Amino acid sequence: MSAFSLAEQAASQQLAAYNERDIEAFLLCYVDDIELCDLISGEVFCKGIFEMRAIYGAMFNRCPDLHCKLVKRIICGNIAIDEEHVSGQVPGKITHATAIYEVNDAGLIKKAWFVRGT
Repeated sequence: MSAFSLAEQAASQQLAAYNERDIEAFLLCYVDDIELCDLISGEVFCKGIFEMRAIYGAMFNRCPDLHCKLVKRIICGNIAIDEEHVSGQVPGKITHATAIYEVNDAGLIKKAWFVRGT
């Protein structure tokens, strides 16, 4: 499978699992030593699949109306860039966000960067 297809597939699978709040399916999209970073500050806010399980598992349980709407996706080689509208974290608030996923040759997300707007 081409890198283009792998990046598209990985981004789509993790988004579907996120919207289902299915922590097991969600984590299957990532490598064990995943790093999640804030693109602006460069801060790594999550390192490793166990920390990711704790962060996202708690959010999935706490936010039953959590939903991420894909506004636009750009694929460039092994990179997927998603513009998103996220709702359900705070009642009545939609957050504009950008996620950048770097995908390895096995089709797993190996690093991700996020920008959160208002």
